Amino acid sequence: MPFMSIVYVKHDLYPESILIRNFIGNVDVNDIIDSWEYLNQNKLIDKKIKGIINNLTGCELHMDMESFVTLIAYLKKEDYIKNIKLAVISDNPKTMVFPFLGENQENKLKIKPFSTMEAAVDWILLGLS
Repeated sequence: MPFMSIVYVKHDLYPESILIRNFIGNVDVNDIIDSWEYLNQNKLIDKKIKGIINNLTGCELHMDMESFVTLIAYLKKEDYIKNIKLAVISDNPKTMVFPFLGENQENKLKIKPFSTMEAAVDWILLGLS
C-alpha cells in the first residue's frame, strides 16, 4: 500500500486539551496502532489531554470488520486510551461506519463520529453530543 502519513498537531485554541491526528493517504489498522504506539512512547498524551480528534477526511481508510476488531482490542487494553475521548471526523460513509460501531458497541471506550471539527471539539470539551 503506497504512502501514508499522520500529522500530529495540537488544537489552536485548546493545545493542552486536544491533540489532532490528520491522516493522509492510505491508512490501515497497523498504521493506526503504530500511531498510538508513537503517541504513547513520545509521551504526547498526558493527564491534561481530554481527547484526540482523528481527522480521516484526507485519507483512504482500508479497514474491514476483522481489522476493526483488532483495533478495538488494542484500544481497550491501553489504559491511557480508555481515559480520553476519541473523536473521529470523516466525510466518507464507508469510513464513518467504524466509529459508529465503536460508539454503540464499546462501552469501555469513548468513541464518537463527527462530520465537523467544531462538533468534535464541543463533545471533547463540553460533553455535547
